[in-house]
Amino acid sequence: MTKENIPEFTVTTLSQSIKRTLETEFEYVRVKGELGRVSRPASGHIYFDLKDEKSILASIVWRGTKITDRDLIEEGNEVVLVGRLSSFSGHSKYQIIVEDIQASGIGALLAMLKKRREKLTFEGLFSKERKLILPKYPLSVGVITSISGAVIKDILNRVQARFHVKVIIFPVTVQGNKCAKEVIEGIDFFHEEKVKTKGLRPDLLIIARGGGSFEDLWPFNDETLIRAVSEAKIPIVSAIGHETDITLLDLVADLRAPTPTAAAEIALPNRTEVLGQLNHLSTNLKNSTEKRTFLKMSLLNQFSAKLKGPYQNLNDMKKSLAMSVLKLDNHIKDAFSEMVNYVKLLDKDLSAKLKRISYSVSDKKKQLAVLDRLAFKHLRDKFNKKSEDLLSVSRLLESVSYKKVLSRGYSVIRDKDEKIVSTKSQLKNKSDLTIEWSDGKVRVRTYK
Repeated sequence: MTKENIPEFTVTTLSQSIKRTLETEFEYVRVKGELGRVSRPASGHIYFDLKDEKSILASIVWRGTKITDRDLIEEGNEVVLVGRLSSFSGHSKYQIIVEDIQASGIGALLAMLKKRREKLTFEGLFSKERKLILPKYPLSVGVITSISGAVIKDILNRVQARFHVKVIIFPVTVQGNKCAKEVIEGIDFFHEEKVKTKGLRPDLLIIARGGGSFEDLWPFNDETLIRAVSEAKIPIVSAIGHETDITLLDLVADLRAPTPTAAAEIALPNRTEVLGQLNHLSTNLKNSTEKRTFLKMSLLNQFSAKLKGPYQNLNDMKKSLAMSVLKLDNHIKDAFSEMVNYVKLLDKDLSAKLKRISYSVSDKKKQLAVLDRLAFKHLRDKFNKKSEDLLSVSRLLESVSYKKVLSRGYSVIRDKDEKIVSTKSQLKNKSDLTIEWSDGKVRVRTYK
């Protein structure tokens, strides 16, 4: 093909063609490298670089993408990204759209584990105050583990040999990406109300798996799983790996067993020991019952020896009744005699008081008669004095009365409002007047 025959593209067309080629040829890829600059803008998306010795790959985690181990997104961590390649035509750049992040190398996992442990410890998820007490004699046990393998067989064998109870198994994957999610589903299942209604809610839970590498046990460090265990209402025993393997699940569980077999031994009592305790308690109960029975029989014999025949009891009661009647009669007589004497004393005292009252009344009558005479004399003198004063005032009033003036030939003129008219100027054009003499009144009308 000559240069003249090369197809011609616009910039946009070429960019779109490159984008389609990338997304088609590299639909999903796994890329290993070291995390470089990490940016977390307010939009919620995460932007960072994945690099090795020679190259840098731009990477994006969209806000809605569910990443199991987001704690891995820290500068310097070695990781494996799983995602789709795409391009940003605006700047001729290509990038990976990340859908999952996995640690690469035990160093990155250890660093993330340390950081997560410090975070959850600060929140108090590992404190003893949050832990539940395991029941001493559980009737049923829930086991969350793989249905295949030696772990479930070991647990069932120990249950059968140690203390036979109902075992409810919730099968899960015990390693890989699905492990933590399925274990959480198991915990949620045993907490459902319908499970309780059907009698399938156990008295305690065992989460177990056999030994494995650090990476194999990594799902049991999942933060979501740890929080689910901390919020569980059923006591949980963790039995992950060997005794030397410590996961965050071991720290948050209500009790940690070094192995799955040990978990069954810790969760359940020893049937032989229980039977021995029951036999011991039964023997003690039997001995205690026999001893108490013997003591009660001895007391019964003692009391029965003191019992009398009915006729003897009846005679004793008759004698006791006769004595009681005699005592009651004497008591009544003594009380009556005492009351008679008391009444006599009261009568004597009352007579003396009546005499004193009679004398007092007589004296009061004499005093009252004297006061009556004095009061009458005082009132009579006061009345006479007031009569003389009234006569004097009456004479004075009569001497100054206008009636006296009228009897000497004078008269009084009043207007229609009964006001005295003393001057001519008080008269109007027409006036209704009243003229009063000593022997009567006359109404007149004046005209100017």
